[in-house]
Amino acid sequence: MAGIVKSSLPDGRNLSAVAALNAAADLGADGLLFNSLSDCSPTLDPVELTAVRAEADRLGLRISSILGIVNPALPARSRPIIDAGSGDMRAGIERLVRLAAGIGMHDMIFIIGTIEDRFEAEVSWAAQLDGVASMLESLTPVLRECGSKLVLKTHEEITTHEILALVDRVGADWLGVAFDPVNVLCRLEDPVAAAERVARYVADVFVDDAVVRFQENGIRRFLAPLGQGFVDWQSIRSILPGRPEWIELHAGQFAMPVFDRAWLRLQPTIAIEEFASVLAMAAKFGAREVPWNQEMPVSRLAQALAD
Repeated sequence: MAGIVKSSLPDGRNLSAVAALNAAADLGADGLLFNSLSDCSPTLDPVELTAVRAEADRLGLRISSILGIVNPALPARSRPIIDAGSGDMRAGIERLVRLAAGIGMHDMIFIIGTIEDRFEAEVSWAAQLDGVASMLESLTPVLRECGSKLVLKTHEEITTHEILALVDRVGADWLGVAFDPVNVLCRLEDPVAAAERVARYVADVFVDDAVVRFQENGIRRFLAPLGQGFVDWQSIRSILPGRPEWIELHAGQFAMPVFDRAWLRLQPTIAIEEFASVLAMAAKFGAREVPWNQEMPVSRLAQALAD
């Protein structure tokens, strides 16, 4: 059985930590991934965090937490982390890593930003990645001290090739990968090929499904109930056996202008075979309307839990 991201529970964002743990247990999930450590304790109180750990243990649930957005070039994206560090991003990450480790959470998942940051930010994407790498390198002492690592999610703005370059620079002891196959479609990567690329570094897997559909100027990703989309979960699980899984019911329907040469030039690692694979998915879906309500991700929960 998979665990579940807190925000993917029914009314999950409004549940207290204890209520969310009990809701996850009632659904039969084997764990809960908090969207931030502040979800466990809004004041980051060690006593409250310890109580959350105790409740998870009572229910037999594994728990983990998302760190947030780590991007020194765009500090507004990382405001909760900066606030945790009294105005300093690095201090905020160190504090959160130590607090998480104190209750047995030694892997914290993070992202770099949003799809807009790749293309529209005032700071170039290459400069953003360089700043992230430098920040991560500076954190190795506290990660070593806590026996922890940070885990970078395959979010919609980053390619698996870029993630591998970051792992090579920072070191696999301190940086792992959270593989989210519905997101790699946004970078025109085939989910199975992408899983093979990052397999040796994958610490967590996010479970959801998606289709792609042609539209004017390109294609768009839509989310689908598990088993009804184009993610080949049988193959992915054979590549990543035994990895902890988290159900996450995504919401974004991202457009990719795949016939725009300028857009394509900003993504030099696109492989022609994977480009063709993603377009073949759109061709297979055809011109029919997407039948799943994209405004109600929780409507896909039953299929995800039944998997």
